[in-house]
Amino acid sequence: MKLYRAAEMREADERAVAAGVASETLMENAGAAVARALLRRYPGTRRAVVLCGKGNNGGDGYVCARRLLASGLEVEVLELSPEPNGADAARARAALVAAGGAPGRLTGVEDVRSLVAESTVIVDALLGSGLDRPAAGRLGDLLSALAGLGAPVVAIDVPSGLTTDAPRVVGPHVTADMTVELAGRKVAGAFLPTSRHYGARVLAPIGIPGAVLAAVGAVTLLDADAVRAWLPTRPRSAHKYTAGTVTVVAGSGRYSGAAELACRGAWRAGAGLVTLVGPERHPSAWPETIFEQAQADTAASLIEPKRAAALVIGPGLAEEFLPLLPELLGLAPGPVVLDAAALGALAGGALAGAALQPPAAVLTPHAGEAAALLGTTTAAVADDPLAAANDLATRHGTMVVLKGATTAIAAPDGRLAVSERGHPGMAAGGTGDVLAGVVGAVLAPAGGCEEAFERACVAVWLHGVAGEIAARRFGVGLVASDVAAALPDALNELG
Repeated sequence: MKLYRAAEMREADERAVAAGVASETLMENAGAAVARALLRRYPGTRRAVVLCGKGNNGGDGYVCARRLLASGLEVEVLELSPEPNGADAARARAALVAAGGAPGRLTGVEDVRSLVAESTVIVDALLGSGLDRPAAGRLGDLLSALAGLGAPVVAIDVPSGLTTDAPRVVGPHVTADMTVELAGRKVAGAFLPTSRHYGARVLAPIGIPGAVLAAVGAVTLLDADAVRAWLPTRPRSAHKYTAGTVTVVAGSGRYSGAAELACRGAWRAGAGLVTLVGPERHPSAWPETIFEQAQADTAASLIEPKRAAALVIGPGLAEEFLPLLPELLGLAPGPVVLDAAALGALAGGALAGAALQPPAAVLTPHAGEAAALLGTTTAAVADDPLAAANDLATRHGTMVVLKGATTAIAAPDGRLAVSERGHPGMAAGGTGDVLAGVVGAVLAPAGGCEEAFERACVAVWLHGVAGEIAARRFGVGLVASDVAAALPDALNELG
């Protein structure tokens, strides 16, 4: 599955038409899909008020109105203009009129308010995708006011007033109760804060061939099928070294728990052997973990390649270890995960460019850490997480896992993926440390360097699903250890 930007959907439409699918058919399919989704979600609906803009989104609205009329609903259509832009939308309007519809003029929110009665649903077919500037004047006032009219709002493709390509709220917008996304999911619908304005989401195929959608989409939306194909397999003949060894360089007197959580994440994600190199060991540390007590001047000598198929550096790491990062990276025999304190050192210039050249490196920042690495603000990163992740990956030549309620994964060659899995209860100290360990464990088996992007995607998905599983028991009261404990169940979901 993919996420799409507005230009990519326009290209998909054009390619579909070039392949022989009539544009009029695409509009008919879109409007019909919206009508079906509305009737399924609101089976007691007796009246629909359909608000149509001048473009193709309005054309979809005319088709939806005609289909609802045919289903026996009382349908009122209000339009911004009686002369739509484009032949398809004009034909859709004419077909509605021929079926008995009588569009009226939409001048403001009072036009809609006067039509809202019991069992009414409002259909937003005003702007759709492609908005690049704030809606202003009476239209802007209308968009903001729709949610307060006492009737559910169904948006077609994108709630009007929201951009498609990034989770950036640019001005007045519709807050929908349901959004029917046409042909493919949109980027803004996957990230906060814009995703909360979509309401329930329904994906509706409209006749664009799957091969076309696959060719134009640049962002993979992770699901179980994709992750299952990338998960390293373990043969019956496996032993602890072929299963993947992880060495974690982490911890301090104050944050020994961070190191322990990273180790638990690695174990529970399938590592065959986990070694902790650091100054302290947590009192409740698992007996399975090998502990190499180290000071700053001895840590590098304790990195044993056989036990470090993947190296995780940074969770809770004592400050005096940070100057050793270039040396540690130079010793890495395989993939390296840089988290927490290691990211701070990178942002502070402690790592030369040459130091980030192990076989594969993965950075795991949250938005604040990403902002420090990019020399920008946390708000700027949140405005476009995909762009921020891509920029980081390109600058440093590494994989990037930009953590958040929705997580973006980027490769330096431009590949992008998104995971929506997770739960608000994961907003707790230590869950990022668990993720660092999970990434290390999934990278550690053979092929981790060549498949670092895919393996990072697997780790993010597993971590998010584990959080959901833990939340079924603990809700928002879960702690990071609960997420680590749920990782085997997340793995079992992949079969």
